[in-house]
Amino acid sequence: MKKLLVVTPTILLLAACATNAPINNAHSGHKPQIQKSYAFSCEDNSKVTAIYSANGKVANLSLTLPKLGIKNQRVSLKQAVSGSGARYIKESSSKASYEWHTKANRGILSIRSVNDRKYSITCQL
Repeated sequence: MKKLLVVTPTILLLAACATNAPINNAHSGHKPQIQKSYAFSCEDNSKVTAIYSANGKVANLSLTLPKLGIKNQRVSLKQAVSGSGARYIKESSSKASYEWHTKANRGILSIRSVNDRKYSITCQL
């Protein structure tokens, strides 16, 4: 009995210090977080569909801009600093830079071409 009283606290102490290996959610049966998708109607019969990553750091846009001759163009933008709302940008030295700024149910898409021409439209959910 004395051996049991000496061994038991040691086992309990070791069990308390043990740690579990991290769980990989991809294989643990947990569902991945769902991306959020929004369809915006814009000026000039334009359309912007925005699919945001679960963590909000990426916005994948599908753009239909008849005035520019663009139909279902896909653009991936990264989250940027914003004073209010959410702001995403893609800067490219070869073609154009994009900015997508949303607040509440409104979004503004701005495209700046290499020759510094700017196109901007306002969109609503």
